Amino acid sequence: MNVVAVDDEALALEQIVEVLKEVFCEQENGRQVRSTHIVKGFQQHKVAMKYIQDLIDVGGQLDYAFLDIKMRGMRGIELAKCIKDICPSTKILFVTGYSEYACEAFQIHALGYILKPATRQSVEAVFDNLSEGWRDRLATSVSVRIQTFGNFDVYVDGIPVVFERIKAKELLAYLVDRKGAGSTTAHISAVLWEDKEYSRNLKNQTQKIISCMMKNLKEVGIEDIIVKKWNYLAVDTSKFTCDYYDFLKEDTLAVNSYMGEYMANYSWAEFTTANLQNRANAINGRN
Repeated sequence: MNVVAVDDEALALEQIVEVLKEVFCEQENGRQVRSTHIVKGFQQHKVAMKYIQDLIDVGGQLDYAFLDIKMRGMRGIELAKCIKDICPSTKILFVTGYSEYACEAFQIHALGYILKPATRQSVEAVFDNLSEGWRDRLATSVSVRIQTFGNFDVYVDGIPVVFERIKAKELLAYLVDRKGAGSTTAHISAVLWEDKEYSRNLKNQTQKIISCMMKNLKEVGIEDIIVKKWNYLAVDTSKFTCDYYDFLKEDTLAVNSYMGEYMANYSWAEFTTANLQNRANAINGRN
């Protein structure tokens, strides 16, 4: 999980960053220890935006932004709009001493409004009001993003997943392309080895690839994105975000990011590529 705080006052920024580390990150003797949650603080909005853009460019996402409203150069509400433009899923919270901006803040769907000086209790109170059990989810949640436009890649908290075998990665790509529909071992074999007849030996090879894929996903803690039953394999589409799925929902960011290539490293993806292009033409025709 990625969290940023932006405040042009150095002391105020230092304070909110420390509070957020207490809330989001594991602490030991006052130091942050190993955690999947990363908290960054910025005094300058331009530096913050560059960090966020770089995060998006490598397939990551910004989960939370804690922003001061009254800053030099760019007001927090304007900065929030810029962040939403490049990462619509970011949850915005304002930390400020100016309560008169509350109505304007909520017009851009901010989750909360925290008056300075921010404390751990005031931050946690906002989350308590929003959702029960958020502490448990915070302790276990990871962000899984699957990229299909261009080449296929999987990211966990912005870090690409490494697969031991090329076909293990291809198998996951195929399951993502299926959008949650199940596949049998024979069906998977036909896709991964298009030029070979199905046999006991090929079945064993396919099962080894399935085991390898599951092992690699388990190593990064995301094996639950796979639904695995006897002679049945599928992805759980609720466990990750995906540019292809967002495109099908006609999400503006996903539509604009489609440049005509979809899983370009797999020949079997050509059918979906054709459908995507037809869909893109139809969307552009309506605009």
